[in-house]
Amino acid sequence: MKHLIIVLLVTALGFQSLVAVPAQAAMISTGDVVAGDSSLASDRDRLNALMQREDVRAEIRRQGVDPDEAAARVAALSDAEVAQLTSQIDQLPAGQNAIGVIVGAIVLIFLVLLVTDLLCLTSVFNFTRCAN
Repeated sequence: MKHLIIVLLVTALGFQSLVAVPAQAAMISTGDVVAGDSSLASDRDRLNALMQREDVRAEIRRQGVDPDEAAARVAALSDAEVAQLTSQIDQLPAGQNAIGVIVGAIVLIFLVLLVTDLLCLTSVFNFTRCAN
């Protein structure tokens, strides 16, 4: 029986490695190419506008960098670097600050301690009774 299972598994793995996925190709229209160039230009304009904001320039100065030099370096980025940087900016959380993180941590700790009190694992709060 073991020999049959081994032969079936080896055969299945052998057939699986023989399956080839066909390549797919298609024509690219001029509109798609122009749209890609315009999105890159808008990404570059967005970065340049970001570098001109006074709060960004103040933060750059606070970190000891000349804002004009930083803007020149941003202007010298390659197309791939601009696309990567704007995608990273889009993924950043907006409006999150330290107070929200602290309040969230306090609520999480409270809930963990409350559950452990209800399960009779700790005795932190006087207003809880054990589930036993």
